[in-house]
Amino acid sequence: MIKQSRIATLALAAALTLGGAQALAVEVSGQTVADHADVGGQSLQLDGAGMRKKLIFSVYVAALYTASKTGDAAAVVNATTPRRMELHMVRSVSASTMHESFVEGLTANVTDAQLAALKPRIGALEKIFNEVKSVEKGDLITLDFIPGQGTKVSVRGKAYPLIAGDDFAAAMLSIWLGPKPVQDNLKAALLGKAE
Repeated sequence: MIKQSRIATLALAAALTLGGAQALAVEVSGQTVADHADVGGQSLQLDGAGMRKKLIFSVYVAALYTASKTGDAAAVVNATTPRRMELHMVRSVSASTMHESFVEGLTANVTDAQLAALKPRIGALEKIFNEVKSVEKGDLITLDFIPGQGTKVSVRGKAYPLIAGDDFAAAMLSIWLGPKPVQDNLKAALLGKAE
């Protein structure tokens, strides 16, 4: 018992020593997510993660990465530093269904004027999902929000053209962190509060 404890302590010390060189893993609802991510040349830390459910079905584990942990949704949405949202799919869905859920969540959190300004970029997101066709269990969707540049969408490791605008990035983040999030307990989990 003491020997196992000592081995575990040594393993943890080695992992912490290597912490800058490689990200450690965290398990959330059976999915493994990294505790750090690199976006736009900046190291981000896992702010929080939780399961997205639709009715009774688990759809994906969402993981939010920020420059520094915060429990303030507005601060994350309006940050002037890079942020990342990872969606680890635990259920297969059509890409059109995924896109529709993004648009629904986004529309619930922006004004009509903002929505009108975002329409062309929502169209760019739709083109990405039209190319993807379906999102399978085990796939990873990554949304990198890079201030002054835009939103980089990657699906299954393939990066798509940047979608310009900090307003688009804020609208996308509002899907999960806005005043009308897709799921209240997921918003809390993403902000590092109990799910």
